[in-house]
Amino acid sequence: MLFYTHLMIGIVAFILTKNFFSGGNEIIFFLLVLLASVFPDIDDGKSKIKKASGIIGSIISFTFKHRGIFHSVFMALGFFLITAIFWNSYYAFAILIGYLSHLFGDMITPMGIKIFYPLSDFKIRGWIRVGGIGEWVVLFGMVILIAKELLF
Repeated sequence: MLFYTHLMIGIVAFILTKNFFSGGNEIIFFLLVLLASVFPDIDDGKSKIKKASGIIGSIISFTFKHRGIFHSVFMALGFFLITAIFWNSYYAFAILIGYLSHLFGDMITPMGIKIFYPLSDFKIRGWIRVGGIGEWVVLFGMVILIAKELLF
């Protein structure tokens, strides 16, 4: 999925889950969902998040292959646990929601993701081509859902 589609999936995930969590600032929660919804692509040398993260992103994209460990449920759980232990479980759930929304977006593409990497090569794939008409339909549908939520 493209950057903006990942953001939209993150926004929809926030809207669907925000009422299940409390214990902090909802704006920070929302921003963490958005950040985590694009963060897994830090392993892609051409991604916006890699470019925005400077030297750290360059090191990560050089060291790790795209759609490897950063596209694994284990990395999502690792960031969740680190945030819950060292900061706050409310914000840890924001990171988990955003991260999982990213994984969902990539798992519905033909390239798919190895959800349990590195323990398994099992890959979940879909049929929506990145940048194709299907992605635009998904993006447009999410824009409608978000507009409906904001307006009604």
